[in-house]
Amino acid sequence: MKYFKILFTLLLSLLFIFSIDCSSSKKVRGPGVTKWKYFKIYADADDAPIFVKIQDDLQIVPKLERFTVVVDIRDKDTSNWYIIFGDEASSNPPRFSWSQLSKDVQDGLIKWDGSNKENLQ
Repeated sequence: MKYFKILFTLLLSLLFIFSIDCSSSKKVRGPGVTKWKYFKIYADADDAPIFVKIQDDLQIVPKLERFTVVVDIRDKDTSNWYIIFGDEASSNPPRFSWSQLSKDVQDGLIKWDGSNKENLQ
């Protein structure tokens, strides 16, 4: 009976570890991630210089270490493209025109393929 309990505990532990691994594997992105037109990025300034540069472009002071940015470039009229600095669901998050971002930040956001990028379409 003692061995059965040990084996059962070990089996449950393995199932738990496997379930965590499976849930994180859903975040793996394929090559289509760079074609998304409406997405959210959970940004961390330590991940890449682009997440500091975006704050420079938008004149965010003081600089934030972690933040959310929502990008919406779905409209055919590029003058309607925008980003939201913060969570869309929060009350009145700051909204900026896509054109306020430098070309390298625009390209960096579109080409970002990290697991912290979420498709909103």
